[in-house]
Amino acid sequence: MSKKNKNKFNPRSTSGQPATTAPAGAAQVPSFNQALEVFSQQYGDLLRDTLPEEQVQLAAVPTPALPTAEPQAELERRFKQVAEALVLLEGRRRTLDAKVAEAETKSGAAEKRGDELKKERAALDTDRQALQAERRQLDQDKRHLVQREEDLVGREADAEAGFLQKREAAVAELRTEIERLTTEGRRLHQDLLTQREQHEKALREAREAHASELRRRETEFELKVNEARGAVGRDMQKLQARQLKLERDLQQLEFEKEDLEEERRHLKTRARQEVARDLEKFEAQIRELQDRLQSARGERDTLAKMLDAQVQATLQFGGRTPDDVLRELHTLRSERDQLRSQLNARPSEDTVQRLRLLETERTDWEAKRLQDGQTISELKQRLERAGIAVTELETLRDHKLSLETQATLLRTALRELKADVDKHITSSEGKVVFPACTDLDSREALHEIPPLDEQLSDLGVFVNGLQVRMASDEQQPLQYSLHTLRTFVAGLAMSRLHLLQGISGTGKTSLPLAFARATGGLSSLTEVQSGWRDKADLIGHFNAFERRFYEAEFLQALYKATLPRYQDIPVMLVLDEMNLSQTEHYFASILSILENPERKQLTLMEAPVSPSPRNLKDGRILELPDNVWFIGTANHDESTKDFADKTYDRAHVMELPRHPAQVQPQRVTERLPLSYAALNEAFRAAQRTHEAAADQAYSYLETELGGVLHDRFGLNWGNRLERQMRAFVPVMVAAGGTVAQATDHILASKVLRKVQNQFDVRPDDLTELQHQLRTTWPKLGGLPEQSNRCLEQALRRLGVSTVSA
Repeated sequence: MSKKNKNKFNPRSTSGQPATTAPAGAAQVPSFNQALEVFSQQYGDLLRDTLPEEQVQLAAVPTPALPTAEPQAELERRFKQVAEALVLLEGRRRTLDAKVAEAETKSGAAEKRGDELKKERAALDTDRQALQAERRQLDQDKRHLVQREEDLVGREADAEAGFLQKREAAVAELRTEIERLTTEGRRLHQDLLTQREQHEKALREAREAHASELRRRETEFELKVNEARGAVGRDMQKLQARQLKLERDLQQLEFEKEDLEEERRHLKTRARQEVARDLEKFEAQIRELQDRLQSARGERDTLAKMLDAQVQATLQFGGRTPDDVLRELHTLRSERDQLRSQLNARPSEDTVQRLRLLETERTDWEAKRLQDGQTISELKQRLERAGIAVTELETLRDHKLSLETQATLLRTALRELKADVDKHITSSEGKVVFPACTDLDSREALHEIPPLDEQLSDLGVFVNGLQVRMASDEQQPLQYSLHTLRTFVAGLAMSRLHLLQGISGTGKTSLPLAFARATGGLSSLTEVQSGWRDKADLIGHFNAFERRFYEAEFLQALYKATLPRYQDIPVMLVLDEMNLSQTEHYFASILSILENPERKQLTLMEAPVSPSPRNLKDGRILELPDNVWFIGTANHDESTKDFADKTYDRAHVMELPRHPAQVQPQRVTERLPLSYAALNEAFRAAQRTHEAAADQAYSYLETELGGVLHDRFGLNWGNRLERQMRAFVPVMVAAGGTVAQATDHILASKVLRKVQNQFDVRPDDLTELQHQLRTTWPKLGGLPEQSNRCLEQALRRLGVSTVSA
């Protein structure tokens, strides 16, 4: 053996004792004493690992027959006791948790006491963790002891094997040493047994002390629980007393309400009496005024008669005033006096006759002069009228010539127009009336049914793939969040009419077009004009002269959806800026069809025509296919019209977010076009699987918010909203969303939209609805983000500042 191995089996050389000289042939064989020392060293290490350091005083090697089963059994027994204590402690902790939860549920006033119980529970958790640490330490000690025992047995076997091989060479030399070591070993064994008994006694004392401590803590815990129970009971009594007080206050309020009602009726009666008295007073005043009016009328008639008499008198006096008549009277009197004087000096009879003759001639001359003046005036008037008549006659002559010229031109134009109409009628006989639709019928490729993807079992995987395909589109990559796509897909299951709203640049128009590209479907974009008034602006019009129907792009896409190539593929007909004109005018026929699905007929003409496209019923009616969705985009500004409530109620309304999601483009493989039947079946499967989710969402609206919305805002809903929720919510959940998200979307887009449009809403009503929403929403989970935004916008419109919850 090497020198190192010799030192290993000769530890006695380190204690100052000389090594025993062995025979030459056995120089490498360890003596019994050496082997025993090695055994003692290993066994001592084991005891130091398992016993307290102050109890271990090893001086020599004990006998290898030291029993180890009892310490192991003791450790196992301690381990079981600790495990039982942990189970008991865990059971008591669960009991405490249940009691604390019950106390928290019964009253919010016990929160402070609940905090103290939580501190106690934390202390118990700390004790439990300490016990678990002690348990882990015991497990580690047990494993260490077992390993030591295995090493010891192995070393003992090696030692015995060595003794048997070397015994003959060292027997004489070791006899004395064996006796001495045997005596020493017995002494050491006895010491170890004594130390073991002391250690077991210490363990029993420690275990009893620990059990006593556990009982003390359990007693303290029971006392604290009883105190908490008493506190909860006192709090419950306080709550009951408060409830009784509130009931009395409520009863008092009812009495006051009855008094107020009685006073209101009394005031109403007094008001009626006051009004009746005022009415009688006003009627008396009216009668008095009527009497005064009659009297005034009599006075007016009297004055009128007097005025007439005065006028007659004035006329008799030649229109002269009384002063003039009086002056004339004075003058005549003077003349009379003069004439009397003259009469006295009157000339002869001849002179008088001549004067009379001259007077007569003068009178005749004056009469003739007046007659000639009248004749001259009449002649002048006739001359003026003749001049006017000549001018009018010339004007009429010119107008007659103009009318004759116009009549000649109109006859010529009429003959040309008649010839043109006859030409068109002759040329249009046998001509195709619907050229674009007839051309679609003639394309063989549109009558071939393509291979389709009939497998759509997981809507969540479908939406995730849809997001990746849209972001990886080489033609126009677009990035939409999963929530946006889930809402859009669930809306497809809910309604055939979609209204996509939001500011410009958020991807309203691109979303349905990208969906069609990602699924291999058909899409068409129609730009609505502000001058549209009826359906002819949307689908086209018939020209009777040309005998031709000018099909619009919308009608061509709608007809294409009925052909075999596209009849089982989702079709998206997009109406861009749908509210530039009044939607309920030009889109009325489609809205009526969507409201009555059993009557899916779009009338293109009033009378049938021939030849007509294949898919026109009776040569004038187009059956609306089931695989078509109408997607309208809308901005709200001064150039647009508002949608009617009936349009909002029938449609799936969706507002796109301002900021797009960040989606990493990936390389995607080509896929077959998605089958409309597979998509529809996936919707029905989701509605069957998640029917309970729809019940939960509708029950929340009906029970938690229905009362507030009806009492405060006068809002109600009917069967249409329930049908829409039973179609929308399950698909939203199946696509990876939650019941809370689906309910939030329906609440914001269908219900709270009507609250926003009301102008007689009070801030208190909105605040109450906001509080009710915040209080009851945890039943669904998450946050009602869209609904909160709607209420905050309504409050800001009323000038109330808000803080988001």
